[in-house]
Amino acid sequence: MNRLTSSWGFPGRALTFGLSYALAIFVFSGRPNCPMAAALAETGDAHHPNDWLKEHLLNEKAQPPFSFAYDRQGSSTLLSTWPKTTESKQLDGERTEHIVRWTDPKTGLHVRVEALEFAGSQVVEWTAYFKNDGQGDAPILEYIQALDISFRVAGEGIPTILYSKGCGVMDTYALQKKPLNQLESFQISSESGGKTVETIPFFDIQNGGRGLIGALGWPGTWDVNFSRPTEAAIAVSAGMGATHLSLHPGEEIRTPEVLVLPWEGDDIDAHNILRRHILKYHTPQYDGKPVVVPVSFTGWGGMKTSTSLRLIDQITRENIGFENFWMDAGWYGTDRPVEEFQVFGREDWFLHAGNWRVNQIPHPNGGLRPISDAAHAKGMKFLLWFEPERAVVGTPLTIEHPDWFIGEVTTHFEGSTERPLVKFRMFDFGNPIARQYMIDSMSELIDQQGIDIYRQDCNFALAPFWAQADTPDRQGITQIRYAEGLLEFWDSLRRRHPNLILDIVQRGDLETISRAVDLSRADYPVSPDADPVGAQVSTEGLAYWRAHFGTILQIRPRDTYHFRSGMAPGLGFALFNGAGHPNQVGSFIPENFPFDWMRKMVAELKLARPNYYGDYYPLLPCSLNSDCGTDPSKERSAAFEWAAWQFNRPEQGDGMIQAFRRDKNAETSKTLVLRGLDPAATYDVTDLDLKTPRTVSGKELMQHGLRVEIAAQRGAAIIVYKKTH
Repeated sequence: MNRLTSSWGFPGRALTFGLSYALAIFVFSGRPNCPMAAALAETGDAHHPNDWLKEHLLNEKAQPPFSFAYDRQGSSTLLSTWPKTTESKQLDGERTEHIVRWTDPKTGLHVRVEALEFAGSQVVEWTAYFKNDGQGDAPILEYIQALDISFRVAGEGIPTILYSKGCGVMDTYALQKKPLNQLESFQISSESGGKTVETIPFFDIQNGGRGLIGALGWPGTWDVNFSRPTEAAIAVSAGMGATHLSLHPGEEIRTPEVLVLPWEGDDIDAHNILRRHILKYHTPQYDGKPVVVPVSFTGWGGMKTSTSLRLIDQITRENIGFENFWMDAGWYGTDRPVEEFQVFGREDWFLHAGNWRVNQIPHPNGGLRPISDAAHAKGMKFLLWFEPERAVVGTPLTIEHPDWFIGEVTTHFEGSTERPLVKFRMFDFGNPIARQYMIDSMSELIDQQGIDIYRQDCNFALAPFWAQADTPDRQGITQIRYAEGLLEFWDSLRRRHPNLILDIVQRGDLETISRAVDLSRADYPVSPDADPVGAQVSTEGLAYWRAHFGTILQIRPRDTYHFRSGMAPGLGFALFNGAGHPNQVGSFIPENFPFDWMRKMVAELKLARPNYYGDYYPLLPCSLNSDCGTDPSKERSAAFEWAAWQFNRPEQGDGMIQAFRRDKNAETSKTLVLRGLDPAATYDVTDLDLKTPRTVSGKELMQHGLRVEIAAQRGAAIIVYKKTH
């Protein structure tokens, strides 16, 4: 592995949140805060892990890697004059915490940064806090940027911003590369405040064999801004949505969590350092190990208890290998007949959100407990769907405690005039009393119904509700309190139920994935006409940043290419007809269903699953001949490509390759040069379709490569390998 070192300098305050703020600082402070000139200076390379932390946060003269304006003055000016203290303590054998404090002697504003360094690692993490220790309301605190730094550009090449899209449609999590020329700017963001729809908050600035990987943790709105004001520097800033607020006496707020990883050498090696760090420190742990994302049978919540019990019996009798019985939306609300299976346009699940009582018509005699008991008896977990952040107006809690809710929206569901008109409000997780009620009531349901996996969905944009609740001098406070409360809600459920798995749907920030899995990284793959290339693109893009995620998939019997395209660390699917089919209602597992094929597919998935937690090497990413798009009608579509990647576990001496020959590709074979192996060792290499292992040296695999043949023009191969000696 190439040596990764901290070779980037942050010589001064990079004011990267726009010209308007730069002009504001000039007007308010009486002199220009001149970060762009400072960004041209260089401090020299740092050649040991966390030298940057020591030099630019712990140093007495350091400018911190965040910024804000207070009483119309920039933080670079203020913090240089405020008293500063630093303390450090060893948290365990691998983590050291550094706390840096500044205090405004005039108003009592206390600024605190809690930073973590990790033994033998280049990763640095921090969160900033602001507290009013004065006697009266503090002056306006605004333009808070949790990350505000400069990245030195070196060499002749154009630097590139690497990032991934959010949970959209076919191109979900598709990897994107954005060149950044001088005087250009660029932004990635999450504007809704719920699911990370537009992009996920991970990025990598790449420039001539060196770079900076960054990530944000914040279950709200956020943006990351990149600008290149000079040829020699890229300014990077990041934070939550707009802040402009006065803190009351004793009041404290926090910023999003920030992670940075400076690197030099090979960018894929750097991403594997990130993956290992995320797996260790930002993945839910059970019995000291990262969560195992399950293979789930997915069912609709309106499915009758009797139907669920019959299906549990059938799928276990067929020994398919399911580890979790998933009951999605539709199980709750007033007692009424409901569709047994989701048929788009007819289901009414969204009309009862917020009324979290079991509908006794499809689920009599003990609610859902008979289903969870049956699943447990067959060795499976039980998952139940919720959407606690939204409540339809008229549900009991909105009547009993209207003060526990924020805002109100009236809309045709999903924006379609063919869907019912619904009026709903947002539950206020920032209200401590309301939050405690939700903790208690959800905890009670978890116990009563035998829930092992708590699934929390969010089907609306939160940001407009937060904005409605803010006053002019308190902009951002509602979101901050909400985000803090939501994190406390999830943490409380885990404290009360240590074995509970949280499934937080399609939220990809650092704080959320530290607490929860995402069993359905996108909804697209369950569409009847979903292109399997979309699932491939999702794995390729998301695996750059983290190792744990799941997906849902519509099963197409005997379509091995489709199933292998959707393989992920966790997978959920049903065996009856997929969502949207006209004959879906009342259609169960057909008598001629190919159970032998299904058992083979699930066995392959479980064989592959441990490898997803290893190092990731994209062997055939989109080439120069492709724009990485997923529309097969376009000339430069990814449909004309092969795709291949490798997951390698050097400590265990094993790994796998997944390869896909897509629809319009004419090449029957590719030679894949593997990475991360022991050149002095030999490996048994087995194609799961051919089943005949062959012995190849690590040196041969890494120097000359492995030839993979796929005869079908729409085919997939899985090759596993194991170190022999």
